[in-house]
Amino acid sequence: MNDSKKLISSSEQSLFIVLLVFSIVMYLLLFFSILGVAIAIALWLVSIFAHGIKIGQIRSNGVKISPLQYPKVYERVIDLSTRMEIGKVPDVYVVESSGILNAFATRLLGRNMVVLYSDIFELIEEEAEEEVTFIIAHELAHIKRNHILKQMLLLPGNIIPFLGAAYSRACEYTCDRMAANMINSGERASNALTILAVGKRLYHNVNQDAYIEQLQSEKSFFVWLSEKLSTHPALPKRIAAVEHLMEMRQKEDFPAPRRKLAILSIVLFVVVGGSAGAVVLTSQYIVPVFSAAFSDEILYGGAEATPLMESIMADDYDTFHALLTEEDLNETDVDGWNALHYAARYGEDERILQELLDHGLSPDERDDFGISALVIAIEEGSITKVDRLLESGADPNLKDIDGWTPLFYSVYSEQPDNLKISEQLLDYGADSSAQDDQGMTAIDLAGDMEDTEHLKLLSQ
Repeated sequence: MNDSKKLISSSEQSLFIVLLVFSIVMYLLLFFSILGVAIAIALWLVSIFAHGIKIGQIRSNGVKISPLQYPKVYERVIDLSTRMEIGKVPDVYVVESSGILNAFATRLLGRNMVVLYSDIFELIEEEAEEEVTFIIAHELAHIKRNHILKQMLLLPGNIIPFLGAAYSRACEYTCDRMAANMINSGERASNALTILAVGKRLYHNVNQDAYIEQLQSEKSFFVWLSEKLSTHPALPKRIAAVEHLMEMRQKEDFPAPRRKLAILSIVLFVVVGGSAGAVVLTSQYIVPVFSAAFSDEILYGGAEATPLMESIMADDYDTFHALLTEEDLNETDVDGWNALHYAARYGEDERILQELLDHGLSPDERDDFGISALVIAIEEGSITKVDRLLESGADPNLKDIDGWTPLFYSVYSEQPDNLKISEQLLDYGADSSAQDDQGMTAIDLAGDMEDTEHLKLLSQ
């Protein structure tokens, strides 16, 4: 590969240097600690042994690509390895995957290996040979760049929150670029990445522009944070990057949440950083717990709910009515939701929302992310709740922390009655020309989403 240096992600080398510096510091600290050295050696031996068992299972049960097993694929592996200037051609195995679409490169005691899950490999029989070639080339690129060995040696540097994951994501971009260059087709490369998103049956019907715009329009802090914790970039970003490399599209921007949210997350993880070394070594157990901690229940305000809020979630009007005069109606949960937010989200009994409004709860109270009860009702697609809130004085132009008004949410919503809700908002004075923090209007959003009905409505 004559242009291999040009294919390396711009951030891979810089992140490698930073990670190397911190890893050296950690190695020095361990060197001067007898107990630390003993623990490090013990953990290293245990991890090597466990990894060896896993590789042994693959080698004993998987099907090895060879001149006798799938010879055409074997020839492609040889060709790719030669063009990538990989000295020793890695062994390639196919293993049953129970529907999981994945592949990975690994290394044990100096021997490289690529593992393809069977559902990926089956694409060679469905006129998607180039997509399979892209995936194989991606894994071979990891071997060419020595990513596996580097990440093993740089493990101590992962004590710095986000750093190791950021380096890993940069490596993924590099491998995508090298693989796309190998097959010389941005379309087939983006198809391969789309397969990882929706599977080998549906990828033909995915609108990749809309898929990319979906992530660009995503405003959740937790979506942003989940990627920062991930070793792989979000698939829409990878598709956009590889198509930009192959000159199929302009460079795409993916706006992040406000700086204070990013700073807050960094501060929180630095505080937890005292035990980050142990977290890194046991990430396969910690990460699932972390993900579960932010399940739908908490995202919708279920954590530390008051008895009144719980009665609303249960749609128990009698209990709600009994608690209505006993509790502080302005009390909020950990996400800043009050009882009115819960009524907009959960309450099926229309009396609950109305009685909260009658008792003086402001429809313009916002949670920690600037979300009002009106926005929640819009996301739920409830015309009745939206109408009640607007009649009670809810501001149709109230902005969240990113500058989105309720009209933005109505346009963005996939609820069947979103157009009727937009009409409601306009009737109550919603401004279709209001701009968010990125300078976008609800009309612009409708245009990006190719929503002709909303474009017609908002342009009147």
